[in-house]
Amino acid sequence: MKKVWGLFSVLILSFFTTAQTVEFQVDMGVQVYKGLFNLSTDAVKIAGNFNDWNNGADVLTDFDGDTIYTITKTFTIGDTLVFKFIKGTDGWELDPNREYVVTAGNTAYSDYFDRDDLYRLTSAVQIVFACEMEYEIVSGYFNPATDTLSLRGNFNGWSDQWVMIPTAEPTVYAITKTFITYAGEVFNYKFAYKTNSGTIWENDPNSTFIVTDADISQGTALVIRLFNYLIGPGAYPPSKIKFIVDMNGAVSSINSQPFSSITDVRLCGDKIPLRWPTSGWPNADSLFALKLFDDGTNGDIVAGDNIWSKDIKFPLNEYKRVQYKYSANWGLPTNNGGNENESSSGTYHYFDILPNILRATVVDTFGIMGEHPLTDPVILDVESEDLGLISFYSLEQNYPNPFNPSTKIKYSIPHSARPLLGGARGGLVTLKVYDILGNEVAELVNEYKPAGVYEVEFNVSSGSRALASGIYFYQLKTNNFVISKKMILLK
Repeated sequence: MKKVWGLFSVLILSFFTTAQTVEFQVDMGVQVYKGLFNLSTDAVKIAGNFNDWNNGADVLTDFDGDTIYTITKTFTIGDTLVFKFIKGTDGWELDPNREYVVTAGNTAYSDYFDRDDLYRLTSAVQIVFACEMEYEIVSGYFNPATDTLSLRGNFNGWSDQWVMIPTAEPTVYAITKTFITYAGEVFNYKFAYKTNSGTIWENDPNSTFIVTDADISQGTALVIRLFNYLIGPGAYPPSKIKFIVDMNGAVSSINSQPFSSITDVRLCGDKIPLRWPTSGWPNADSLFALKLFDDGTNGDIVAGDNIWSKDIKFPLNEYKRVQYKYSANWGLPTNNGGNENESSSGTYHYFDILPNILRATVVDTFGIMGEHPLTDPVILDVESEDLGLISFYSLEQNYPNPFNPSTKIKYSIPHSARPLLGGARGGLVTLKVYDILGNEVAELVNEYKPAGVYEVEFNVSSGSRALASGIYFYQLKTNNFVISKKMILLK
């Protein structure tokens, strides 16, 4: 009996030695101050790896009315907690996730919601968000008659309630909202549209718009760009790539048997207008794949030869390394018991589209994966153009990234564009760097620039630019065009 009781005592002692309570505290005061949180109606929750990221499993309380919400939970010493706070119904904090390692002793985790502790004088600014949807429309992804485009961001809980409407230029959708804001506030947002098949979000990362002093003084601002930052074919010349795949003798990667017949061939990939389906290539996702043809139309050369083709337009704006696969009889009874994705996971076809390639032909054999450099004989009929006349705005990702102590940023100013997209030959250009709180830390460019391609160096070790490691944003602004990107300083 003594041995049993001794073992029981050890178990109890072990539990109290390794168990540790953690009080989570999140200050909602700034959110209330900015009108982003209603004390009477909005809840505060926490979700993380300790509750399966369940929105609603753990609700925080504020018994004393000081706008600091709390909850206490028990963990094991040494646990690494990954989590976010949530406000209202579905107002998740922005990335990155929070992390906390449980240690011994009375512990508490305390911070402001969204890490936002800036109490500032605010002003009303009317911001117009506009999105060019031409490429999505001509690619058949977005149907103006049935689909809806919305603006989603940290300012509306990433919901689909802010529906955008066509402007005088039918492929450009816009919405105007008044924000109570301040110079330096960072808006994180994306455009997304709903179809009968589901919701299509823009690619990661989130876009950012940083409110400037000029926006505050003028009381207005315009944010306009193309969906996924693409260049619409009606505005600028696309790269026209003819994909040809020989299906004669094709063998299924599912059962290693030849196909008895092939009546449908699809193409998926990682660069718009190509898209990847979700895991498992479900039947419904065949709608996201581009259909190839063997009937002498849509770029097919000879009908009925089991060599399938399609002409596909890629936006001409930057270097692209395209990763792709074909699929046979997707979703059909003849698909050999599963949806064919040509080969095992992690193996693909590849080829590069340089910025000046107007058209080319890529020839593949089903099931033979690998690289297609421009010198490969399967890349045929390559036609390029002189890019001396730049026809689009662009802001490239800084290189290197992360960086220390210097990095380079390349951008381009167009010779011509449609009026709503900035329509100018050069213009006043500003290129500024902001910290994670929206404070301006550097002005790299502030002058009139003629059309062309430019590169500027950002060096954090020179002059007053000695900055700490962390995330920074750089923003290009000229005419009616604004674009921001994120970079990381790592010392």
